[in-house]
Amino acid sequence: MPALSESKAVIAAAAHDHSLAVIDIGSNSVRLVVFEGPPRAPVPKFNEKVLCGLGRGLSESSRLNEPGVEQAFETMRRFVALIGRMGVAEVQAVATAAVRDAENGGVFVAELERRSGLKVRILSGTEEARFSALGVLSGIPDADGVVGDLGGGSLELIEVAPGKPGQSVTLPLGPFRLQALPEAARRDHVDAALASAPWLGKMRGRKLYLVGGAWRTIARIHMAQANYPVHIIHHYRIGAAQADEITRLLSRQSKESLLRIEGISRRRLDVLPLAALTLRRLLKRVNPTDVVFSAYGLREGLQFAALPEAARRLDPLLVACRDMAAREGRFGEHGDELAAFLAPLFGGETPAEARLRLAACLLSDTAWRVSPDDRGEEAFRHILRVPFAGLDHPAHALIALAVYARYQGNIDDKATLPGRALVDEQQARWALTLGLALRLAHTLTGGSAGLSREARLKLDGDRLTLEVPAAAEDLLGEVVQRRLEALARSLDRKWDLKVAKRR
Repeated sequence: MPALSESKAVIAAAAHDHSLAVIDIGSNSVRLVVFEGPPRAPVPKFNEKVLCGLGRGLSESSRLNEPGVEQAFETMRRFVALIGRMGVAEVQAVATAAVRDAENGGVFVAELERRSGLKVRILSGTEEARFSALGVLSGIPDADGVVGDLGGGSLELIEVAPGKPGQSVTLPLGPFRLQALPEAARRDHVDAALASAPWLGKMRGRKLYLVGGAWRTIARIHMAQANYPVHIIHHYRIGAAQADEITRLLSRQSKESLLRIEGISRRRLDVLPLAALTLRRLLKRVNPTDVVFSAYGLREGLQFAALPEAARRLDPLLVACRDMAAREGRFGEHGDELAAFLAPLFGGETPAEARLRLAACLLSDTAWRVSPDDRGEEAFRHILRVPFAGLDHPAHALIALAVYARYQGNIDDKATLPGRALVDEQQARWALTLGLALRLAHTLTGGSAGLSREARLKLDGDRLTLEVPAAAEDLLGEVVQRRLEALARSLDRKWDLKVAKRR
């Protein structure tokens, strides 16, 4: 995981807003995503896809689907118009498996470039795999295992270790390819293709990271069936046995049966059983410890690849939190100051805990525009649903719970149940203590910067002490005392309030 602190120049560069449009011309869909915000933590401000089906029938004809070609031309015309209206600074257009494999793919791209005025890059299988891996690493920096990106025409598999992609293979295992085979031959075809990449057998016991719309649909179905409390696809993790069970079920379902399952789009009915079959055979080949679904893939990888190395190493969670704090906080971003003020309460914490504590400090004053009665719930709901990169679901819940406690003074309300379901009691107590400490800090300073550099919190034996300089004595009062007392109770300590003598 990237370090908590970087040079001010690197942080400033990463915080500079930059707009980028990525057009992904795939075997099944043509999609436009416009990213905005800090380059290390970009947010999709616009996302639209059209299911053109360029790769439909490619196995039989070796040519792009004619109706799909015409729809792609029409779609690109709209996308170019949108990009112009949005004033996007940079545009990248890429084409993947169907276009590179079709005998008329080059002609199609040449005509597309003539009509749109954009340069379209046809990615090789190796490039597609690498960009998909970089996308996963941009959203899960400590990813370690195998990335599988399933499109309509191909499956890209690539090894990842923290910070870098490794060996890869592109296989003709997209649903459009499998549709052209007799049903009885599909499983053996998938197995034979996977066997052609012997390095996959050495990945056993690591994690499998899944990219692609069909596989994200499987995640949504599993969430619904498991009554999972948070509907965020990114970093949704299930065990290999659970993945095998859900793919076994889906790979054998008829269209009529699939229609009765919550979470399935009608547009996915044809491809979902084939995507499930492919995943089930991949699970058997790789035998991972866990399956992790990633909302980050090829498009995010293209954006990530263009960053300087120093910016890539930044923590995407903290970059995003700093950006939110600067935009939405009352007095700008001063989370580092808050984190330093609270540090004496969290002696012996792990680097992972320190990182989450800093993230909570950064986000702790972003709901001030909401009605006072609703601030805690609104902050909790908003933070829990922001698709932060570099954050698994339990850690996501801890930050949301801590900020809820900062506003409400507890984490036991009905509103917090989705978060409480993801953490254990020890973690919940940590979130409560952090939230109460933030509540004290913001009460003491009025939410502004400055005083927390001078005031000090100390834990000494059975006592929690807040010491402030004499110049700040007028800021003390009954509310500050109540906040200090609540924090002391959460720590099972007595409390003292001291004013430092003037020198």
